[in-house]
Amino acid sequence: MPLDFDRSIIGSEFDRTVLPPVTREEILEYGDACGEAPLGGAASAADLIAPPTFVVRVRGKRFMPPNMPFLGPSGFDAGKDIEFGAPIRVGDVLTAASTVHDNYEKTGRSGSMAFVVLRTVVTNQRGEQVAVIDQRMMFR
Repeated sequence: MPLDFDRSIIGSEFDRTVLPPVTREEILEYGDACGEAPLGGAASAADLIAPPTFVVRVRGKRFMPPNMPFLGPSGFDAGKDIEFGAPIRVGDVLTAASTVHDNYEKTGRSGSMAFVVLRTVVTNQRGEQVAVIDQRMMFR
């Protein structure tokens, strides 16, 4: 499949979502669901720190850019990389800003594949970077 992709959209922001403040209950529920205990103990909300992977719960309003070219009838999650930053605490207001970070082609045993990397940078209300999430999508 030849990659028909307008590289001018790389780097352009397609979503910015400000989420409600993180609650103690969200952190505890996440920890229970995935078997990761929050740091700082559950006694005091002020001391509670979410497990690092809590950031995977962050979702913007738009998963793909509206001007994304059609890359084929079937696409699927091809993995993600997460760079963790500042810890997430109760009361943090997280902002997720998403861009198209890269695109490339590969040829495998089953033929050509097109990959798109969507990058989401998550910051808190203090402007600290909480995480950089690179989500790869593969299209055939």
